[in-house]
Amino acid sequence: MKDRLKRLCFILITLLLILGARLIQLQIIQGKRYARLSDRNRIRKIVLPAPRGRIFDRNGILLADTRPTWTVAIIPTETNDSALALLSILLNRPQNELLRRLQPVSEVPAPIDILRNASFDVIAKIEENNFRLPGVLVRVDHIRNYPFRNLYSHVIGYVGEITEEELSRDSSYRLLDYIGKTGIEARYERFLRGRDGYKYVEVDARGREIGPLPEKRPEPYIPGKDIYLTIDHNLQQAAYDLISKYERAAVVAIAINTGEILCLVSYPDFDPNIFLAPLNPSQWNTLISNKSKPFYNRAISSAYPPGSTFKPLVALLALEKQLITPHAQLLPCNGTFQYGNRKFKCWSAHGRLNIIGAIEQSCNVFFYQLGTKIRVDTLAEFCHQFGLGKNTGIDIPGENAGNIPDRDFLNRRYGKNQWTQGFMLNYCIGQGEVLVTALQLTQLYSCFANGGFYFRPYLVAKIESAGQIILINKPQRFEVKINQTNLDWIKNALTRVVEYGTGQAAQLQEITIAGKTGTAQNPPNPDHAWFVGYAPADNPEIAIAVIIENAGHGGTVAAPIVGELVRYYFTKRTLP
Repeated sequence: MKDRLKRLCFILITLLLILGARLIQLQIIQGKRYARLSDRNRIRKIVLPAPRGRIFDRNGILLADTRPTWTVAIIPTETNDSALALLSILLNRPQNELLRRLQPVSEVPAPIDILRNASFDVIAKIEENNFRLPGVLVRVDHIRNYPFRNLYSHVIGYVGEITEEELSRDSSYRLLDYIGKTGIEARYERFLRGRDGYKYVEVDARGREIGPLPEKRPEPYIPGKDIYLTIDHNLQQAAYDLISKYERAAVVAIAINTGEILCLVSYPDFDPNIFLAPLNPSQWNTLISNKSKPFYNRAISSAYPPGSTFKPLVALLALEKQLITPHAQLLPCNGTFQYGNRKFKCWSAHGRLNIIGAIEQSCNVFFYQLGTKIRVDTLAEFCHQFGLGKNTGIDIPGENAGNIPDRDFLNRRYGKNQWTQGFMLNYCIGQGEVLVTALQLTQLYSCFANGGFYFRPYLVAKIESAGQIILINKPQRFEVKINQTNLDWIKNALTRVVEYGTGQAAQLQEITIAGKTGTAQNPPNPDHAWFVGYAPADNPEIAIAVIIENAGHGGTVAAPIVGELVRYYFTKRTLP
């Protein structure tokens, strides 16, 4: 009996020791691990996405903001294969794509976004099948919105889902985040992007939210900063309405005394809102295969021969180098100019002209003769002083520097010394390999208007955060050393172009415009039509360049558009 009692006591003591050891293991040795597992079942980390900063015009008109939308997310630890199979059908996405994204990122379960800007139909289907989709969540989110659609596609640009390459460069982003791709959205991404916040909530055994966790403080989001552009919305709309009747065109207007860009329009264009929903390959191919290239910013990225808009700069160089005097008349224009074995044509027979008349009537023969006297490097160096052949520094990506040929360029292209002075005849009328953008020509003519200085063109006036100004773009001035008397002759000629010459279609009774027409050859296609000018001629405020591709003569097509924009600017503008 005593032996049985001893054995029973031994067994009880052994069981108590085993139980104690297990309790020590659970509570002390592995206590933290099981506490974490408990938290994983009880606590959920919720991302609080930061709204992107807003974009306004110079007068406070809202050009880009955010709007409510839905995001579909999955908690990897709470879902299963059958739920993923069903969800892939509802979202019309391969199941392996969903699996690739479901990598737990922390010990506290956090939903992983798998579809942003979901349609109402998709959300309805998910809610209908909610009981079959454990771990699948739908939350209210916000996404970019462009209320004026196409109008600012080449200024503001657009946002789109971050690519794997972009994600590899900056780990602070998450999969499916939206990031600026072009325009202001891309250049000022670090300002427009906010900082996401987080909150922690307690959930029950079925994953339903009970309430916030008081022991874990939430981290509020910080919204993106607001940007105010130099653009005047009403002028932008007026320019768009005037050029959108053509197949391909661009307009740029600059405030001469600051460099502020008042309007910048490139046509054709696109609706940036289309990138807020996933594009299938067919949709994307349709967009990029469009022969008119709607994504191409013709105002800053497309370089064209300037045609006769280049002649005033050549004339100024000739005066500066004392190759000619203002009243001197060269050989009469009879419609052609013989140089070597080649005849160079003019659009009319102008007879004898001085430099003023040559600009006013846009006489090619006069400038062919100047081309026999000007060295290619001399012209290139002079052009560079006015900002041609290099980027202006505008604060959006995609600018084309254009091309101003020099000796090195000609040697590379044609072989060392395998070219002749004859090339200069074409260059001096703005043809051949001379290439400029509409923005560059606007800057050039603002320099004429200012009397020999210009400002770097820019689009962002200021950046604000919570009503406080954190950045103001100040005008950056660049000066060109030129003889003011010589420049006055050129400015006089530009005024006469509109009063008596090839630019009369830009004429306004109430405001004097100075400017120059240009018809840039584009063989085998029709010519491009240019007009560049400024107003008022005697006290300039605004410079405008218009380029209409394959539209014919600049005086007929482009000049009237500049006239209308000048009229609008001085009668209906909303500038403060």
